[in-house]
Amino acid sequence: MLYNAYSQKLAGQQNTRSRKEPVSYLNVMVVGQTGMGKTMFVRTLCERLKSNIIQGTLKESRPMALKEPLSATEDYYSISMHVEENGERVSFTLIDTPGFDDGVVINDQLDYVAKYIDHQFERTLVEESKVKRDKKALDTHIHACLYFLDTAHNCLSDIDRFALRSLSSRVNVIPVIGKADTLTLLQQEGLKKGLRKDIFDTLQIPIYGFIELEDDDEEEEEECAVENQSAKKDNKEQQQDEESRVEAQERGSLNMAHILRRLREYVDDEDEDARTMVEYLEHMPYTVIAYEGDPETGRPLTLTPDQNTNQQDHREENNNSDSNEPKILEPGTDASNNDNQQPKRSDSIRSNRRNKGVLGRQYPWAVVECCNPDHCDLEKLRSMIVSGHRDMLRIDTFERFYENYRTEKLLRRRVDKLTATETKNGKVLA
Repeated sequence: MLYNAYSQKLAGQQNTRSRKEPVSYLNVMVVGQTGMGKTMFVRTLCERLKSNIIQGTLKESRPMALKEPLSATEDYYSISMHVEENGERVSFTLIDTPGFDDGVVINDQLDYVAKYIDHQFERTLVEESKVKRDKKALDTHIHACLYFLDTAHNCLSDIDRFALRSLSSRVNVIPVIGKADTLTLLQQEGLKKGLRKDIFDTLQIPIYGFIELEDDDEEEEEECAVENQSAKKDNKEQQQDEESRVEAQERGSLNMAHILRRLREYVDDEDEDARTMVEYLEHMPYTVIAYEGDPETGRPLTLTPDQNTNQQDHREENNNSDSNEPKILEPGTDASNNDNQQPKRSDSIRSNRRNKGVLGRQYPWAVVECCNPDHCDLEKLRSMIVSGHRDMLRIDTFERFYENYRTEKLLRRRVDKLTATETKNGKVLA
């Protein structure tokens, strides 16, 4: 129930949760322009979570949403499931949305998204206004919005700029780079730097993780009253500024470097929330790769990581066959034993890997794995949402976005009531 869920800080409830207490609710919306890979990401994430899903809890608002051939998303639909994460039961819902179309006014498309988010807040406000509340009321708030960015340029597109500004005022926006397998590592690095600079420095869009640092000039002047202390502080500040400049070049954003520096001060004080936020900012925006689906069924193709090894071994065998250099054996070594021992060990390792299918995409030169941290950030993103940042996203949604909506709504009702009263008494307000 929403009211119990937020009656105390969620981070301290892990070890005190009652058996009768409801599960944690986490609702994530996927938004972005058409063709950015949103729908395939939803399918890939659901496939990845399959081993954690509690039997009988998977529900699709649209029949066969995960098992039909891939096509453009024309209407909102959701995939809901209960997953077991770190000993806790989480009711996880993914909402897929139609992509923004250049042929339609962006304002109209964003208004529809905003109304969907606001409708969930309105449900809570209506329930709170009842004399007798429903004890089984569910938390339908949108706790996070995964926004898939346009990767055509090393900066935010005009649509992305407008959309991020609009959405970040009512939901936790987490930028994502889809179809990362189409980008080289150098392209990914340049793209991330450009996007961070636009978001944190140029536009200062308050996405999830953006922290508005306070101006401490007055405090600094007081602390610098004594010359000796002032000299020490100046040296420390110069060192910190230099470290921030170095990190700014690495991250692509000076503001992000300052935020990370401030958060790391709390990490040193063993602040777990600060540590998880630092990890998030260091990888943001996340790169993801969706699995390759069967054109007829949409289901993932059966791939094995051993295909990469076979291709590498084939190249090595060709190199070895071209070499005429004799093999030198250690004294007392049997040549026949030496030839048989090594292949058996490698064959055993490969046999174990063949039994494990992977989600990925097959190219002529290799298999790209969706859940391989060396290939993309899907695993980091999954862990961040479902586990590491789950409680922070929920608390931030309730204490900031819902409270803003509630305050604005109640003030508007009061103004409307006063206007109606004045009109009834024959007075018209200017």
